[in-house]
Amino acid sequence: ATAHRSVTVLFADIVGFTSMCNELEPIAVMAFLNGLFTRFDCLCDIYGVYKVETIGDCFMAVGGLITVDGEGFKALHALKVLCFAKAMLREVAHMTMPHNGQPLRLRVGLHSGPVTAGIVGAKMPRFCLFGDTVNTASRMESTCEPGAVHVSAATQALLPQEDWAPTGGVQVKGKGEMQTY
Repeated sequence: ATAHRSVTVLFADIVGFTSMCNELEPIAVMAFLNGLFTRFDCLCDIYGVYKVETIGDCFMAVGGLITVDGEGFKALHALKVLCFAKAMLREVAHMTMPHNGQPLRLRVGLHSGPVTAGIVGAKMPRFCLFGDTVNTASRMESTCEPGAVHVSAATQALLPQEDWAPTGGVQVKGKGEMQTY
């Protein structure tokens, strides 16, 4: 296991995924997700972020964990992940849900902070991230408005050049009220 002082974690999920699963055959759901997530995989390469895993319709990625810049620093992780998040939204902007033809919308949440990374298990080992940063990024996604990117104050502080709109505070499970953007 390795400790990382500062990374940016992203969680994204599909709005209306559960109802889609209730209406489509599993093979159609799998084909839809494979097509979408393959697009996101390509974006990971473009923006220099690392795909951690997918669970159902949830896509998890991280910046600042693996890739270093020319001088050996894991700089600009928040900017890279935010640019990736915006690219995800652009990618789905003209896509529709396969079961009802409605626009495909994502919720995307970001949080920056420390994590521990490592391989867990022996039979089917998996690369995992642990720590409050992971949980908080997940909460940013779950409290996000559809079609938007929702970030914590920690991520916002790393990206002062962005035109952020404060939410006025959001109740976050296990954390209480958090200032978010």
